[in-house]
Amino acid sequence: MNFVFVGTSAGARGTETHLVSMVRALAQADHQVATVARPNSFISRELMASGLPVEPGIFRNAADVRGVRGVLRATRRVRPDWLVGSFGHEYWPLLTLGRLTGTRVALFRHLNSRLKPASRVLLPRWADRFIAVSESMRADLVRQGVAPERIQLLYNPLDVEHFRPDASLRTKTRQALGIGETEVLVGFAGALKREKGAFSLVQSFNQAMAQRPALRALWVGEETAHARLRESISPELQARHLLRGWTRDMRPLYAAMDAVAVPSEWMEPFGRVSIEAQACGVPVLASRIGGLPETLSDGESGWLIAPGDVAAWRDALTAFCDLPSARRKEMGTAGTRFVREHFSLERIAAEFITLLESPTLTLLPR
Repeated sequence: MNFVFVGTSAGARGTETHLVSMVRALAQADHQVATVARPNSFISRELMASGLPVEPGIFRNAADVRGVRGVLRATRRVRPDWLVGSFGHEYWPLLTLGRLTGTRVALFRHLNSRLKPASRVLLPRWADRFIAVSESMRADLVRQGVAPERIQLLYNPLDVEHFRPDASLRTKTRQALGIGETEVLVGFAGALKREKGAFSLVQSFNQAMAQRPALRALWVGEETAHARLRESISPELQARHLLRGWTRDMRPLYAAMDAVAVPSEWMEPFGRVSIEAQACGVPVLASRIGGLPETLSDGESGWLIAPGDVAAWRDALTAFCDLPSARRKEMGTAGTRFVREHFSLERIAAEFITLLESPTLTLLPR
């Protein structure tokens, strides 16, 4: 098949990473793919570094001619079977351009925000495929009034050859961080905000560290929030917390961790940190909310915990510290296997093609 993906966002978060991963997966499966992206953006840089074609374009709004021209150039180049969009402000121009060029349109829905009444009715009907990235998101769209038969499910893909266990990297990074062999390092990677559960997690660490001297914490997030986070850490425990800024390559830090905490308190659409960590052999402690439960095998590759419950998270941290190292390793191995079975690039690319070739708009079976 031939595709034109459109993603003119300037960001570098989950939705942008999803688009890059999907384009790479389809290209590796010998489909022809071009992407319309904002010049010098994360999407543009990542795809060009992979040798994949990118047309410059920006949709600041639905009528932005810069985006329209980019899509038309890409369409002339590859004569796509499908136009694919992932960002809400690009939905309507893509549907219009699809009608204009006679090209089918697939739209991914990545956010749990409410659609406007007209969009809830028209988007799923006018798009040839309307795709949620988790069962939780699909259920939320149904609650909003979207017809369930018009929503399909496709999880986020992950390059499991890029994210994989690496014992030598673990040793090297832990030495660089000053983490001892018997210490238990639990990490957080994400926006250091209340809705992400960062500040409730600090309280849980304060209580758990008082009970478990071996427990350490690693925080990876925006440096502008580090001072505020430090204020929430008990003074006597400051030395047991490591704070790092955003990094383009999380693999060394994942490798150093014994577990990753994903304590979100809002309806996460999916949970990319969860699958990245598990692919690297790291167990996950995650909130039972939104799409997060779909990203791990509870009791095998990680544990699900009540969101915002400081005592429950404290108990989970202490219980994880008390696990034998062999059990933690078993959980890590189970996580790597789970992610490879459910979220690999090859699997998700194949499921995407099956979804597009399906003659009816039914939920893709798992």
